[in-house]
Amino acid sequence: MPKAKTITRPVIRPEARDFTAHFSGRDYSPAAVGGALDAGARGDFTLQHDLFNTMEDTWPRLRANLHKIKHAVRKLPFNVQPFTPKGGAPSAAAQEKAAFVESALWLDAGAPAHSNLAFLDATFELMDAVARGFAVVEIDWKVDAQGYLVPAGYRRVPVRYLALDAAGELALKLSGAPFASAAPDLHGFADYPGKFLVGVFRSKSGPLGEGAQLRALAPLWLGHMLGWEWLLQKTELFGSPIRWATYPTGATQAEIDTLVSMLRNMGTAAWGAFPQGTQLQLQQGTIPGVAGPSEPSERLMALANRACDLLFLGQNLTSEQSGQGARAAAEVHREVELDLYENYAAFLVDIINDQLIPNLIELNWGSRDELPFVEVEIPRPNRDQEKADRDKLLFGDLGLPVSLQYLYERHKVPAPAKGDALFQRPKPVAVATPPAASAKAAPCACYGARQREDGHAEGLAPERSAGVSGHGHPPCGCGSSHCDVPIDAASESAAELAARQQAAANALPGQIAAAEAAGEYLVWESVLDNRTTSACSARHGRRYGDGWFNPPPIHYNCRSTLIRVPKASYKSPD
Repeated sequence: MPKAKTITRPVIRPEARDFTAHFSGRDYSPAAVGGALDAGARGDFTLQHDLFNTMEDTWPRLRANLHKIKHAVRKLPFNVQPFTPKGGAPSAAAQEKAAFVESALWLDAGAPAHSNLAFLDATFELMDAVARGFAVVEIDWKVDAQGYLVPAGYRRVPVRYLALDAAGELALKLSGAPFASAAPDLHGFADYPGKFLVGVFRSKSGPLGEGAQLRALAPLWLGHMLGWEWLLQKTELFGSPIRWATYPTGATQAEIDTLVSMLRNMGTAAWGAFPQGTQLQLQQGTIPGVAGPSEPSERLMALANRACDLLFLGQNLTSEQSGQGARAAAEVHREVELDLYENYAAFLVDIINDQLIPNLIELNWGSRDELPFVEVEIPRPNRDQEKADRDKLLFGDLGLPVSLQYLYERHKVPAPAKGDALFQRPKPVAVATPPAASAKAAPCACYGARQREDGHAEGLAPERSAGVSGHGHPPCGCGSSHCDVPIDAASESAAELAARQQAAANALPGQIAAAEAAGEYLVWESVLDNRTTSACSARHGRRYGDGWFNPPPIHYNCRSTLIRVPKASYKSPD
């Protein structure tokens, strides 16, 4: 059994100020924004972090987009898969490790009301690296009832405990001291194996301090805030009613001062006392000079919002229709958005597979052999259908050889373990037929019957002409404009149809008995297209005794067959 050593002791011990909101000032000047970004590029992340907090706190579009991508990835299913060699099956030990990882991730819920987080809450914190370039979470380990080391919870490491070392790598600053005096205090994460999950999201090449995507939005956010302030100022100037008073020509300065004071007070009081001869008017605000969307203040805000959408979602159709609500455009934009979600999910999966799971297995098994792994897949129905159609063409129709392991991995389907209950495809039942007779080149009787507008048959095969009804319907029984064979296909005679029907009737009792012995139903299977008859359509998917007793064929050129379906999985068309 593994023993709990120093790994159960916390490395970072946050203080009360790490959980208290700090207001660094809402009025950032261009120089202050530039200074914060310069400090972040050098590795002093405190000022840059305060700037990012203010951006997220004052920019609704930014907060909404980050909330959207974090929760979109957080709610995806994290499926733990056992290690499986190429072309083989997972061993018993690999399955045991996968089951252990599954339970270790989900059984401990953490304490949501405190800084100790559950696994999904920890993924939410790690996703902050998408916007800020990095995020670090410390793992609190415990020994469970069976003696295994498992995560008891996760805690986000405050940014003042992080900095860049001399090599430009993210490091721990244990004292939380200011960056200028922290050089001797920097420690690598390798000094504390198994204690931290480090997420670094690189949105550009170059130094780590320049990797935060919010750095690219900071100037636009500043313009957004200035535009908002200008818009408010114009609303105050031109949107409120204007109090206009005309005083007499001979008014004294004292009377003028009294008049001005009263006009000012009328913003909060609906009364005034003016000298005799004063004319008072209230001019309703009309916002003169404001040009709508082309107004510079609104233009700044619109450009910032658009850039925020493009950066994190890859598109802006979900928030701004702009009269372009075509379905094709919406689907293209959605695919672009899902591509980015897959990148975000892959970032999170790499942290789990490369850091959390290897440490979890090594701490409890003493090695990293046969490591389980986590898979996260975003449903993409269109792409799944395209892959399935391509594989059917290559490997089904053309018969190209392919390994099962490739298909399992390509379609993200786990390989079945030994002893697993496997899905059974419906078994086709061959319909007994007599030796093939010579095919006739004559067109189907139904087509012949439709050649004349008066409804009388024309050009029918001699052996079937006598059976044509007064409305032009042949004895095939279709009774409609659809037929079971195209006009240029071979037809069959009445004798051939009778022989097929007799052979099918003779084979039916044995087929029913065989299906019953296997716990299956005998089910009618029709080819459904524009040539299917109403009789065959009505029987499609129905088992023996439910709407039919005589097996196919039931008419000329009938394409229906019988299949066997397990009783447990059979569903009636009703």
